[in-house]
Formats: sequence, structure tokens, C-alpha cells
Amino acid sequence: MFENEQDFQKLVSGLKIDAEPNPAHRERLRRQMLQTFEAAARPARVEMPARQKVIPLANVPVLKWAVAAVILMGAAIAVWIWFGPGGGPATFRQVRLATEKMPWLYAVVSRYQNGEVRTERHWYNFAAQKAFALLDDGGALGWDYGAQRATLVYSPRIKALVIAELSGPGLGADSTRNLIDVFAVFAAQDEVRGLATQYDGQSVRAFALEKAEPGFQIDGKPVSLLKMTILADPRTRRVVAAQIENRDKDGDVLTHEEWAVSYPPSGPASVFDLGVPASATVIDRTRQHIGTPGAEPTPVPTPVPTSSFRLVPLEIQLPRPMFTGTPQNDRVPNLEKPRKGPRPPFLAPQGTTNVALGKPVTSSDAEPVIGSLDLITDGDKETAEGSFVELGPGPQYVTIDLQERCEVYAVLVWHHHRWPRVYFDVVVQVCDDPAFKTGVRTIFNNDADSSVGLGAGRDLNYTETAEGKLIEGKGVHGRYVRLFSNGNTNDDLNHYIEVAVYGRPLASITDN
Repeated sequence: MFENEQDFQKLVSGLKIDAEPNPAHRERLRRQMLQTFEAAARPARVEMPARQKVIPLANVPVLKWAVAAVILMGAAIAVWIWFGPGGGPATFRQVRLATEKMPWLYAVVSRYQNGEVRTERHWYNFAAQKAFALLDDGGALGWDYGAQRATLVYSPRIKALVIAELSGPGLGADSTRNLIDVFAVFAAQDEVRGLATQYDGQSVRAFALEKAEPGFQIDGKPVSLLKMTILADPRTRRVVAAQIENRDKDGDVLTHEEWAVSYPPSGPASVFDLGVPASATVIDRTRQHIGTPGAEPTPVPTPVPTSSFRLVPLEIQLPRPMFTGTPQNDRVPNLEKPRKGPRPPFLAPQGTTNVALGKPVTSSDAEPVIGSLDLITDGDKETAEGSFVELGPGPQYVTIDLQERCEVYAVLVWHHHRWPRVYFDVVVQVCDDPAFKTGVRTIFNNDADSSVGLGAGRDLNYTETAEGKLIEGKGVHGRYVRLFSNGNTNDDLNHYIEVAVYGRPLASITDN
């Protein structure tokens, strides 16, 4: 019935992922996680002032009660910050329940394996017992884990949507990881206590969990151990991020995942809101069919439920490619593999535009070697002379003022794509503070050794092409976007042809 029936059956049975980990990347992640927990557990050093003859404040009658009040107030604030409004340290069960009370949970999942980073976007509606996932190849998944117990799998290659029965307590094995399955695995570990630490500039509590999990498979390989670190806001007790590792019986990491979590006011009503075309062939395996045993079920029509939440492809005009193929540079560590074929369309909410177009740009290099900073947001992505900016050597950054707070879904950057160069220590941040001192959200960082002083990053190096580098914005809010780089494989200089920021002004979002 289909031109590629073998691929279709493989997709229906479960989404397969490459399971070969990158050893250098895995080791760097391990060291970073250990350093984080060691730093959080280490007692703070208190600097003592030089010895002086002083009168203790507590001995001054007028100040005695004021000192006591300040001490009590500070203690109360500390209890609120670290233990939450309940007055005690939050347990994993409390975090799970607080998370499940939210109308919607949105997670951007970065999966690292074999020199590749695959990105998925997940939406969870715990009250309706529905979940959805959008894959980086344009595929879509839907789960109804309530009364209907159904799963939907859409393949953009053959434009077919399969509806099947959902079996098991979670959302199915041998497939993409999801929060429902993870919560189900750790549901009995209610009293796990968290450890105070820092994440993305904010105070969080980290819950380290692990459990043997025979039966789950990744690319046909059995998973023996699931390790997870949940990061939760100590005040709301909701999940803000997570790290997940799937390990085999020898302890080797099959996949490592980074989850960035937020709580939007709305989400998809069905997989059709995730860009699945209404013309897709629908095969309903939950119905009984009359015919030859083992024959392909007859495609059946199905309604297309949609809502005001709707993802559509971004309209991105690409420049002319200057070379064919993407050669690998063996001298560059942690270099992502070239994509086979063009980049799949990036889906974002309706009304998303390039909010950086024509906006003012400043830089750490006030006097560029070549060009002017306004070229970075003028819409010209070609490599012709007069179309790019060249900044001085060493770490440099450019800052784009969007001139209003926006919800950012993607940042697309072209450093210089005339040659297949790799630019080093690329970091992209979003903030409301023009000085980038408080409230900074980092959405991309491949600076593995913190050369620019912003912390070690986990993202991979990449080769410049005419497609540019599309960075998932994760729906963060902010007015300013800052991009760092630190030379390239050809020289120590830094270049920018164009930066596009795709988002929506918060003032224009009616459902926010």
C-alpha cells in the first residue's frame, strides 16, 4: 500500500534512535554533574573580618529586639526559599503532584547520542490524560492514556497517521522517553529529599533518582537502569528541568537527555495542531476489519480536531549555498554529524515572525574590523562583500534589542557560510536585563570548557552552512538576545552575516 512499507512498520512499532554515545561528551557531562552536586553540598566559606574592639549589638538594649527580628526574618525567608510554603523540604512526591496540577507542561528535550543532538518538544495535559510530542524530523506522537488508551504515530515521509491501542502502564516502550513513563517508574519513591543547588541562574532543589528497568528498549537494545535528576523550583515545587540517562547492563549510557520545562496556558488539542496535515492517510488499528488475516487495514476517515493552539512552519528564506555537502573536520571535538537532506520545517505558533528584523545591535567590539552592526539584522543572509560584520579576535558578543518583551521560539544565526567553518564557544542567551546580570536564560552553549566564562556547555560544535544554525528558543521570555563566539577554525576573528529571532511580542499573545 505504501512505497516504503518497511520503514512504515518500523515507525509504528516504535521510534528508533541511534544508541552509540559520544565518549568525550558523556565524560564531560559526568564531570559537570559531579561538580554541581559537590558544589551544592560543600559548606559556604565565611570570610571573617579583621579583629577589632567592638560592642556586641545584642548587648545594646535598643537594638536587641531588632537584631532578633532580623534573624527571625532571615530564617523565615531561608525556609521559604529552600523548603517552600509547606515549611519542610519538598519530597519527590510533592514535586510530582505540584507539577501534575498545572494545566499544561511544555518540555524541550535534547537527546545526545553518537555525536548528534535530536530535539523533541513535548506537551502534557495531566488532567485530560493526554500527551503530545513533535520530533525534529516533522513526525508527531499523541497519547491518550486515560479511558481511550490510544496512541497516534505520524510519519511525514509517507504522510500516514496510525492509531493503535496503548498497552502497559505508561505511554509505551521501545519509543521516545516521556514524562508519564518516568513518573510511573519513580511513583513509589515518594520520600526522596532534594539537594539545594543552582540551575540557569536560579535556586533549585535536585532529586537524584535511579531504578532498574528491564523491558524498556532503545533501538532494540534493552535498558537496565534509568537514572534521572529532577530540578524543581523550591517555592512552587514544580519541575523546571531534568536530566535522564538510559544505561545498559554494562553501565554504558545509551542516551542522555536534557529537559527544559515551562508551563504555558494552552496546548494542542490533537496531533493535527502539531502540523499533521488534514490530508494524511489515517489507519485505525483499534477497529476490527473484515478481510484476509494479516492484510493491511483499510484507511478510515477521521475528524481533524484543532484548537486556537496551532503550530505552522516558519517561513525562512535561505541564502544561496556556497558549497555542496558538509565536510567533517576531525580536528574539532564534539562536532555534530551533517544532516542528510534539508532541515525539516520548524513549527511555531501562528503569528510567529522574525522579531529581530531591523532592530538595534550593540557589541563587545564597538568598532568592528569590517562592516557595521546593523548588518546583523538587515535581513540579508548572502555572503557578498558588504553583507557581514567582522569583530576582533577572542571572545566577542553581539546583543540584539527586540525593543519589547517577546516569547522566543527559535534563534537562527549565520556567522559566515562562504566556507565550511566551525565557530567556537557559541553561546546564546535571552534576558530582560540589558546588562545580562539577572534573569539570564541560556538556550545554547557549546563552550565545553567555559572559555568565555559563562559555564561549561553541553551542546555540540557545528559546521556553518547556508541553512544557518537553528537554535530552539524553548519559549523563553525576554527583550534582549546575546550571542557569543570565540574565533573559528580559520582564524581568531568573529563574524556575523545575519541573526533572526523568531517569536511573538508578549503584548500580542491573547492566551498568555
